[in-house]
Amino acid sequence: MMADGHLNSCKDCRKIYQRSRPYDKERERRRNQTEKRKAFLSGNLKRWRRANPQKLAVQLARRRARKLSAEGDFTVEKFEALCEKYGNSCLRCGNRGVLLTPDHVVPLSLGGSNLISNIQPLCGRCSSWKNVKVVDYRPDEISSGEVRLEPAL
Repeated sequence: MMADGHLNSCKDCRKIYQRSRPYDKERERRRNQTEKRKAFLSGNLKRWRRANPQKLAVQLARRRARKLSAEGDFTVEKFEALCEKYGNSCLRCGNRGVLLTPDHVVPLSLGGSNLISNIQPLCGRCSSWKNVKVVDYRPDEISSGEVRLEPAL
């Protein structure tokens, strides 16, 4: 029951109660500011995503790994250094100037870790092609034995 005797659960009573209340300019101003703020922040986020696609790709990969409780973590700086090490080109097709995404040599779904030693830079097309296969395209990592090529059980 509300103060004026109308029921809370009845839709018609709630409308009557809402109309009977005095118009609150301050409340309306705060509500409009919140909507403007949301629009402003949304615009900023869209601009940042367009300006930093590689950082976004790394963030999404890290988030997925956290959701799967994968061991280890890597930073955007480490991934950018890894891309520099391989000449900012896809290790499978060799394309330069494309957006490189972090690809797990041993996929997370097969028990792979999220350590930088299990990451290789591939373009989106090659990463999708690889899917959940255990394929290491890094030329100097195969002989060093840093990455296990069989899935963990």
